[in-house]
Amino acid sequence: MNKNLWKPGSKWLIGIPVGGIIMIVIGAFAALSFNSVLHLTNSNDFCYGCHIGMDTVVEEYQVSIHGSNELGIVATCSDCHVPQEFFPKMKVKILATKDIYHMLVGTITLDNFEEHRAPLAEKVRADMKVRDSKECRNCHNADQWDLERQSDKAQKNHNQQSWVEKDKTCVSCHIGVAHKKPR
Repeated sequence: MNKNLWKPGSKWLIGIPVGGIIMIVIGAFAALSFNSVLHLTNSNDFCYGCHIGMDTVVEEYQVSIHGSNELGIVATCSDCHVPQEFFPKMKVKILATKDIYHMLVGTITLDNFEEHRAPLAEKVRADMKVRDSKECRNCHNADQWDLERQSDKAQKNHNQQSWVEKDKTCVSCHIGVAHKKPR
């Protein structure tokens, strides 16, 4: 080992802090790039890139209460379809690449999308049910509901004890809120 390397005044000693600064800059750039890509792929424009014109899901969403309402509060595609927590979000992002693959190889096309729509929708509902409709609850906080302003049926069904007993969650009843039920 070269003992002169670690002596004060050694020209190589400056490489340690310079290397550290370079690594910090590279790490910060990588983190910002990763975050930017995640943000971009959560935008409606990104989702529309494949879905608009291919089927009716975009048009259905745009005229739904989630896409347009008198309050101007809009839920984006990712608000409903992408978890907020990091690891579940990454899982969804990775699994979504199979949809891109099927579009590229022609398994799913403009002509046959309706054939695939029902199983795809059922998969989304099953995933939401497993997560206890967490994406719904990110916006719709049951603790803040004014049950007295709801119909008798809604009051009965929105009783949280009733949900647990019947093993139900938001998507168990609220099917077709943002998209029509597939045939």
